[in-house]
Amino acid sequence: MNAVPKIQSFSCPCCGGFIGEAAPIDQVRQFVTAPGRRLILDMLSRSPGSPVHRDLIIGRMYAGRSDGGPDSGAQVVAVTVSQLRRQIEPFGWTVSNSKGGGGELAQWRLIPREAGQ
Repeated sequence: MNAVPKIQSFSCPCCGGFIGEAAPIDQVRQFVTAPGRRLILDMLSRSPGSPVHRDLIIGRMYAGRSDGGPDSGAQVVAVTVSQLRRQIEPFGWTVSNSKGGGGELAQWRLIPREAGQ
């Protein structure tokens, strides 16, 4: 009988070193149903540990709009990432942010919570 693992080990995409353990992302995805959060989770989970730039997320979130999205698109994405972070932390995941070249928070990474501590 094959049981689905409740915990998986994850490695850094750059160096291959161990970065932590968390629930398999496919299991977590089932609980994230809000469209904006789901889109961001899908983008971040393609390569856990790798950064995804804010502008790429904004572009995907508002791809169907002729105006490219609201002027407050960066704020909307930041709030949505914060909501996603709170939702996935019970599964052992978090979303870390880092500053871009201009000094503003410009990218996010999906990482096991223990890696972010």
